[in-house]
Amino acid sequence: MNRIPEVNNCAVVGPTSVRLRFGDRLEATLGLDPALHGPIFGELQQPKKFREVMLEDGTLVWPNGVDICPSVLRYWCELGRVCSQEELDSHFTESASRKVAETRAKYGRKRR
Repeated sequence: MNRIPEVNNCAVVGPTSVRLRFGDRLEATLGLDPALHGPIFGELQQPKKFREVMLEDGTLVWPNGVDICPSVLRYWCELGRVCSQEELDSHFTESASRKVAETRAKYGRKRR
């Protein structure tokens, strides 16, 4: 069973970049600038605001209410970049469909 990744350590290493370590010991540096747009995320383009990041239950959170899901962070780290929302949606939709098919195959359940 795949577990939700957990960020165990986060260090700000640039104006909008972090060095992350996950529970399985994967470490990666990720520039989050491409994700920092819009009314709430846009605030974090300011390095002073960005440095306010904290870890809460394995998730990156900021005082203004922004958080980034550890599964998304893990995927971005594996890619080596922040990807588009469309690419992200496609990845997680395909992953979910694949998991459902694997579960059905394992337990012999047919599709209705």
